[in-house]
Amino acid sequence: MTNKKLIALLSLSPFFGAPAAFAQQPADKPLPYNFAHASIAVTELDTGGLEGGVSFTVAPNLHVFASYQDWEINSNVDRSILQVGAGYHWDIAQNLDLLVGLAFADSTFDPPGPAKSDDTGLILSAGLRGWLTDTMELSGTILLDDSLESGTDTVLELGGQYYMSNQFSLGGRARIDENDTTLFFGGRFYFGRGN
Repeated sequence: MTNKKLIALLSLSPFFGAPAAFAQQPADKPLPYNFAHASIAVTELDTGGLEGGVSFTVAPNLHVFASYQDWEINSNVDRSILQVGAGYHWDIAQNLDLLVGLAFADSTFDPPGPAKSDDTGLILSAGLRGWLTDTMELSGTILLDDSLESGTDTVLELGGQYYMSNQFSLGGRARIDENDTTLFFGGRFYFGRGN
């Protein structure tokens, strides 16, 4: 395990004590799973990309989602992922959800030269998502990405959202994998939530 992954896993450690911490919040409110989101991706000071997606609740505790990510690594490698999948969540404590997801993904990894990789596969995810305060949400997710022909990639994502209103939040997350670290900054628009 690289030092970068070890540091990332240690930064996720507060979530292991999260059931007690999140349970201390004064009111239990459900986390929203109906939203559209858009972000910019930052890999270096002068490179990056875009991300967009949507999530819809289709049954109690079950949602479907789709997203597209496209960003550059080191100004000369293009990475893109198109995902379509479903997720299920459990209320494991007040204001804290455990999520699992499975997505079909089409991935492209395009370095300089003829070594372009374009393949399809599955991405399995598991993580925690919860309210830290009435307006601040934190999340941590581990993904096993089998959508590149080079093999399964382990990805750690750590994120947070600040809710400006019931309909809109701003936030970001760090995506840490075996090749690079990518930061995403953007917003979410929520459907079907009251004022």
